Amino acid sequence: MRRRPVPGLPCAAVFGTVLALLVLAGCGGGSTTTVTEERTVTEAAPQTETSGGGETGGGGETTGAAESEAPAELLALESFQSPSGNIGCVMIDGYARCDAAKHAWAAPRPADCPPQSDAGQGLEVDASGAAGVVCAGDTTLSTSAPVLEYGTASESGGTVCVSRKAGTTCTNAAGHGFTVSAESYRLF
Repeated sequence: MRRRPVPGLPCAAVFGTVLALLVLAGCGGGSTTTVTEERTVTEAAPQTETSGGGETGGGGETTGAAESEAPAELLALESFQSPSGNIGCVMIDGYARCDAAKHAWAAPRPADCPPQSDAGQGLEVDASGAAGVVCAGDTTLSTSAPVLEYGTASESGGTVCVSRKAGTTCTNAAGHGFTVSAESYRLF
């Protein structure tokens, strides 16, 4: 896992929406065929939570059909916060990191984390590697970051983060990632 410091927050910038990719492929006989590739956001199945569920830790929200639907909008945010403000994330060049302000879980301290660094408040994944627990002396939580509304996603370098009431899920192009909420976290 590549460890990166988070650039100074707040540095939220909306770069625009991601458009479908067009791939031109040549066919025999001098003709050209245009193939359109639709970009779909894939995320791991939501984790069943028995503690009342929900990104903010209350309300007894459950994960239903709306939680597994494709995001309504795909943005390109460098940083964002959940609508509750409990989760803050940064996305740069395929790297994603999310920290939770309040959480009922305790993540293990990474073995390579120096004693002077904090650990366990967040999760991270880079463009192609496995996800892991954050070892850093900073935070991605920022009240001035734009809000990524529930059912909306942000993409950077092939890594996609989706905001849901049940938590935030970030997945890289290789299928590795994490889900983080107030009640639990999951690495995949």
